[in-house]
Amino acid sequence: MMKIKATMGDRELLVIGLSHANLDRLRADGLTAKIVIDGKELGLNVDIWITAAADEGIMMRAFQEGITAGTKVHIDKRFKS
Repeated sequence: MMKIKATMGDRELLVIGLSHANLDRLRADGLTAKIVIDGKELGLNVDIWITAAADEGIMMRAFQEGITAGTKVHIDKRFKS
C-alpha cells in the first residue's frame, strides 16, 4: 500500500494506493480484513478504514451501531444498490 498526503495547487490531496494483494484481501472479506491507516503517519486528525462488501447495504448494517444522528454518511446516488 502507498500513502501520500500532498498539496496540489490550492487543494490538499490524499492518495491511498492499493496493491492487487490488498484488493484481493478486501474482496475476500473486506469487512473483517479492513485496511486501517493511522492518520498520525500522514499528519491527519483521523484514522482511515478501507473496507469492502458486496453492496453498500451490507456495509451500512455492519457499521450501524456507530452511525448516530451526528454521523455523516455519503453514498453517491449512482452507486446505491
